[in-house]
Amino acid sequence: MDNLSDKAQQNMSQLVVFFATGVAVLSAALFFLVSIISGSTLLGLIVAALTLSWIAYLAITSEKRALRSLENQQMHSDQYPRLVNLVEAICLTTGIPVPEIRVLSTEARNMAAVGRSSAKSTLVVTTGLLDSATRIELEAIVANRISQIATGQTALATAALSTFGLQIRIGALWVRPFALLPVSVKQRFGLELDPSDDFLNDSAGVALTRYPPGMVEALAMMENRNELSTASSITDSLWVLSTNANTDRPTVEARMTALREL
Repeated sequence: MDNLSDKAQQNMSQLVVFFATGVAVLSAALFFLVSIISGSTLLGLIVAALTLSWIAYLAITSEKRALRSLENQQMHSDQYPRLVNLVEAICLTTGIPVPEIRVLSTEARNMAAVGRSSAKSTLVVTTGLLDSATRIELEAIVANRISQIATGQTALATAALSTFGLQIRIGALWVRPFALLPVSVKQRFGLELDPSDDFLNDSAGVALTRYPPGMVEALAMMENRNELSTASSITDSLWVLSTNANTDRPTVEARMTALREL
């Protein structure tokens, strides 16, 4: 996991630099454009400064807004001791702090990890998953997400969504300023999953449980019941399985086949 963590950290550093440069270029372009059109340098500076401040605010608050967008959620309570015990045990194994646990009331079966740091992250678990999974299946899924947090993949994906994945509302429209980035760039910085990432996360998870059949059973239990209407497509990479039908991520069968070969 250390090599994966180092790679994720390097990618995150590059992401921050790339994003800061992009925002600076955008602000400068607006400054010159407004200055030329209006004939006022002051107005150009004001527009550029407001744009820079607004994008910075959106980037800083995007994680909280993404979590708030999931309806019918609650903090974990004594109602889910099995989940809490599994999370604490696996975190002890990986050496990371126990993440905040939020339970999403829905029949869908899925789990997500969110957070720009392994020291402060959040697990979002659906009640459909908690009601349907056996202890072995739930342990496998928890290990899958915790391993993603431990390797820095969750932090990278969350940072990507907070920067190049930003959605800006203009009237009734939602605009993604960086939507036209090449797919290779999006995958490098975690904005979109590389097809191999799901396989790597599955392998990292079963390395913790040492029981690949548990994850195979978990995927079979979740298959075709993983879609979430309240989840934004921009957060899809944070979930164990895609939250929508239109996805380029590997099929459940492909992931199960890979796990059986471990």
